[in-house]
Amino acid sequence: MSVAARLAVAVMLGLATGACTGGDPDPAPTPDARPSAVTRRLPPGVQVDLTAVVTRVFGPAAFLVADADLPPDGQLVVSDAPVTVALTDLVRVSGRTALLDAAALRRYGAPDSPTGTAIVATEVRRYLPSGPT
Repeated sequence: MSVAARLAVAVMLGLATGACTGGDPDPAPTPDARPSAVTRRLPPGVQVDLTAVVTRVFGPAAFLVADADLPPDGQLVVSDAPVTVALTDLVRVSGRTALLDAAALRRYGAPDSPTGTAIVATEVRRYLPSGPT
C-alpha cells in the first residue's frame, strides 16, 4: 500500500474515531417533570373522571383539588348536591367541565375559578383510611 493510501486510511480512521468519541457530544435530553400550566388546564365541555387531593373547601358545594396533571393553583369542583370533604382528603371526582359566570359561582359558594373552568361534579367519592381490623 502506498504512503498516500496509508495516509488516507489513517485520516479516515481518525475522523471516524474523533466523531464517535471526541468533540462536543450531543447533550442528553433533560426530562421536564412538570408539564406547563397551559397543558394542565381543562377545557370546558369535557367529561372528567379523576382522583386528586382536596386543597381547600369553600362550603358544601365547592372545593379545590390538586394533582400533578391539574393547574398549579388547583381545580375548582362544584356540586349541585352537598358534598362532605375535608382538607387533604383523597377524592374521586366525576363530572363535566364548564365555564361558570360570577352568579353561578356565588350560587355554589365558590370564589372566582383560578382557571376559569370548574368541574360540575355528578359524583364525588372520598377514599377513607381503613380502620383497625
